[in-house]
Amino acid sequence: MVGQRHVVRTLSNAIESGQVHHAYLFVGSRGTGKTSMAKILAASLNCENGGPTLTPCGTCESCRSIAAGTSVDVIEMDAASNRSVDDIRGLRDRVAFAPTAGSWKVYILDEAHMLTKEAWNAFLKTLEEPPPNTIFILATTEAHKVMPTIADRCQRFDFQRPSIEQLSEVIDRVAAAESIGLDPPAVSMIARSAAGSFRDALGTLDQLVAYSGKTIALDDVLELLGAADADLLFGVIDAVVDGDPKGVLDSVETMAASGRDPTRFARDLLGHLRVLLVTQTTGEIPEAFAVTAADGARLSAQAQAIGPVTLIRTIDELAGALGSIREGDEARLAVEVALLKAARPDLDPSSEGLMRRIERLERDGPGSGEKPPAVGLVDLPDPEPAGDQPADDAAAGSAIAPAEAADPPPSESAPAGASAGGIPEPDLDREKLTRIWPTVLDSLRARGSGPAASLFEEARPLGFEAGVVTVGFPPESAFNRRNAEKPERRAQLTEALLAVTGERLEIAYESLDADSGDGAGSPPGGVVGEDEFVEKVKSVFNAEEVI
Repeated sequence: MVGQRHVVRTLSNAIESGQVHHAYLFVGSRGTGKTSMAKILAASLNCENGGPTLTPCGTCESCRSIAAGTSVDVIEMDAASNRSVDDIRGLRDRVAFAPTAGSWKVYILDEAHMLTKEAWNAFLKTLEEPPPNTIFILATTEAHKVMPTIADRCQRFDFQRPSIEQLSEVIDRVAAAESIGLDPPAVSMIARSAAGSFRDALGTLDQLVAYSGKTIALDDVLELLGAADADLLFGVIDAVVDGDPKGVLDSVETMAASGRDPTRFARDLLGHLRVLLVTQTTGEIPEAFAVTAADGARLSAQAQAIGPVTLIRTIDELAGALGSIREGDEARLAVEVALLKAARPDLDPSSEGLMRRIERLERDGPGSGEKPPAVGLVDLPDPEPAGDQPADDAAAGSAIAPAEAADPPPSESAPAGASAGGIPEPDLDREKLTRIWPTVLDSLRARGSGPAASLFEEARPLGFEAGVVTVGFPPESAFNRRNAEKPERRAQLTEALLAVTGERLEIAYESLDADSGDGAGSPPGGVVGEDEFVEKVKSVFNAEEVI
């Protein structure tokens, strides 16, 4: 039995100690091994070679008949088609007979939640006081539909959906036993398409053998399943990130022209987006996906390129499209509309669409002509001459927050990157720090420090001197500054600066004076003027200026 270790361990201990319960409730989604576990338990109890045993032989008459479903002592009943009071009364009458061939009589009720209330009531007394050596195993995908009075009398086990690694293990094992040649990417694609079901994974493998014989390649899997390959998935998300509606429609057209199912395509896209979400949050590519991603660097780059708001919104749009498809909407149109809304936030009038337009404006708006990651709105209207750093900035750069007052001066402690001791001073000025600041915040988020990044979103770098970066907080962000003073927050910002600049720098904090040139209203150097910025806002939000 692959997976379900908690179930295996508990049942094993029960068999070894002779304390097998008379009723079990197996709960889990389809294809997770509920019925298989019930049959294994029955075989362990009735094996002719040493039963009860944890290692049924699989070769005796009892084991073979249980596996084939012909054992007179193991009765499997589909509750979906035998759900009436009369059906349960018939079962109740048979329960009175002792086991014939084995030592235990096992009743397996599949889809138990389908029984009527009257049938449950007729079954309750038997479940409470079963004959000796009789076990009832109720298997269901919807435990909430099982009457509480029934569930209370059973030991419940929740079967977990298998991981891609566990599915791959089973596929590899079956392929080896049946002499089937499988490429590793093909194994992973079959496992991903099974959506957490052993039964679906093995069913797909059986189909592929009929389709392509004993040697199966990734192209065979893609052709049979209509699944999207990695290049197509990357291309669609690249188009969404670039705000390219034509690229989105071209990708969907490529998918349709290849004969792939739009619904399957949407599910594959959701799987790809989940990997981007995990990669963006943890900074690491999930191992389960690494075997199918031909280019790990491309995956990491795409996770950094797509903004968090866009990523979550694209997931929501595709999930909504799948819901619409289930309700009868045309599949291709639903997927196209979802992706267009993801690529064009101006088509979405909701508050989420507004947030994504702001995110895109921050990314593309006033700056150096590059497309840096999100820049806080307080930074946008902030021009400043590109010349030498003002004298007050230089003074600010030497200021150290009260929490650091007891520390030795930078020149004495010689922090990493300082000019003391012959170490070269990093080439960082205020303009360069302002330009890389959004990347520093993104580095914080990528390391799973989203709360830390939010503390610094309204802050701005003021200057750099002797290995110390001075960060200013506006007056209204006093709470954020107090939290930023915590040692763990300082350490997180230091690590983020190290990742971006390659230097381990000291951090000092300072409050911005609302009347000084460092306030939220003063523009940074090298950015466009106010009129051009207003035009950019009007373009992004499809707005009009009201005089």
